[in-house]
Amino acid sequence: MIHQVKDELQEIAETVNAVIGIDITIMDKDLLRIAGTGRFKEKVGVYGPKNSVFEKCVLTGQPYFIENPRACKECIICDAIDICDEKAELCFPIIIDKKVEGVIGMIIFDESQREAFLEKQDSYKDFDKRMSELISSRISEKNINTKLEYKSKELLTVIDSVNEGIIIIDKDNNILSLNKAIKEKFKLKNFHIVGENISNLLPDKLITKFIKTNYSIEEEQVTINIENQRQDFLLSIKAIALNDEFSGAVITFKDFNKLQRSVFNISEKHSIFTFDNIIGDSLIFSQVKEQVKEVSRQNVPVLLLGESGTGKELFARAIHFESNRKNEIFMAINCGAIPESLVESELFGYEKGAFTGANSNGKMGKFEIAKDGTVFLDEIGDLPLHMQVKLLRVLEEKEIMRVGGLNTIKVNPRIIAATNKNLYKMVERGEFREDLFYRLNVIPINIPSLKERGSDILKLSTHFLNRYNKIYIKDIKGFTDSAKEALLKYSWPGNVRELQNLIEYAINFEKGDLISLDTISKRISGDKGIVSEVKSLKEMTAEYEKSIINKLLEHYGSDTEGKKLIAKKLKISTATLYRKLEEADSQK
Repeated sequence: MIHQVKDELQEIAETVNAVIGIDITIMDKDLLRIAGTGRFKEKVGVYGPKNSVFEKCVLTGQPYFIENPRACKECIICDAIDICDEKAELCFPIIIDKKVEGVIGMIIFDESQREAFLEKQDSYKDFDKRMSELISSRISEKNINTKLEYKSKELLTVIDSVNEGIIIIDKDNNILSLNKAIKEKFKLKNFHIVGENISNLLPDKLITKFIKTNYSIEEEQVTINIENQRQDFLLSIKAIALNDEFSGAVITFKDFNKLQRSVFNISEKHSIFTFDNIIGDSLIFSQVKEQVKEVSRQNVPVLLLGESGTGKELFARAIHFESNRKNEIFMAINCGAIPESLVESELFGYEKGAFTGANSNGKMGKFEIAKDGTVFLDEIGDLPLHMQVKLLRVLEEKEIMRVGGLNTIKVNPRIIAATNKNLYKMVERGEFREDLFYRLNVIPINIPSLKERGSDILKLSTHFLNRYNKIYIKDIKGFTDSAKEALLKYSWPGNVRELQNLIEYAINFEKGDLISLDTISKRISGDKGIVSEVKSLKEMTAEYEKSIINKLLEHYGSDTEGKKLIAKKLKISTATLYRKLEEADSQK
């Protein structure tokens, strides 16, 4: 500590020497000379002698007055006794925080000066003591200032490192300090706002509320307009009391929208889903997975088509976590499950007081929450026509407006839509907007039904068996051959969802080690897909061709142009297509 004021100590030593004409030396606790006058000035930076009176002064914390150097008991073991020419000396310890940090000494080298020194030794002792105390006080003061400066910088570093905006004000509402986050949130280009009144930054009604609540608010949602853009914050303010009197306050601003998105992000991190999690390796299903993987990395809208229960949402999640938006939010929205009167507020949010029963603070919409992530619009065919218009505008303009709001909010999510309905026919009937359909139908993906996936049925059955064995603490080993045969023959109108429900049912009611036909037939025996005999390969091939052609007819239409396109897709002649259609009709 003593080295922090060595320049000042040198000035003190020279001033004292000029006044009283006695040489002064000042050392630290290791006897390193840091100030001195006369012959000691040349020895600044050099260590003093060991076993000297100065060392004893440091070790004992006691002052020493030496009348006869070299002859007194304190000097007899000094390393410099043979070269010492001092006539008298006085040294006092420099004590800081009850610890000896150094020593100050007065040294007499002239015999005539020695007599006067001895006569006035009490005065010199008192003077040296006061000098020691003055130095101790100055070092302590310097140390306190250094600590205060460090603590101040430490505090500023801490508040600059947090994501929350922080403003510190005095008792007159003048800004004392503000951190980097608040400068960014409020887009403050002029950083000289320190010293200005907080009313220059925040609306008057908020300042009034500070005063009414005695500067005590705990995470209250507030909306502040910044450069014509609304910003939602969770605001807190806490008073600073000094000697039980109000002396200022600390105001914190949490980004409300970012906070909500963080909550969704945290929950999403526990539900990461990839294509490896989608079970099935049949030829038709593997081809679809490869196709979807390919488009995942491209930032284009995807339309997932397929029967209910085929796993469209699983594909949507896999697309999201395979894309460059995987660290953003995946927001699944079932368009058919939201009451028509609430669709707009659910999708785009609303301002406070927008309608009766609305949250008093307003609410973020799902598009705003997932503004840089992925929005999955399930059952898109159930979206009301008036909302289709607004959805199209969002996709085109990449901005939304809350219900009851005046300002637009920029959003840019990737859109994945899904439906089990025939959107082509809905467009023809005027039930779905053609412009929205083409905006969503950039990359159409047809997910095959379970009955088209063959061996995947048994793989999925085993997967669900293992899952529900763990859940219900069972140890069922597998399926009987007759049960496997029945599972493969069943038409699965409910697809994977129905299979999952069936296995859960069987796990609960099976009494043996293997799930039997008797157990599952109670749920699927009424289906026409179960037959007593295995069909011929020709019959099964014909049925498969028929199902594929019917799907393509639904997709491209049954008119002449549609059939020509289907024949091209199947790489067969138009005549062959018409023949297969006639064969299918004759079998009805």
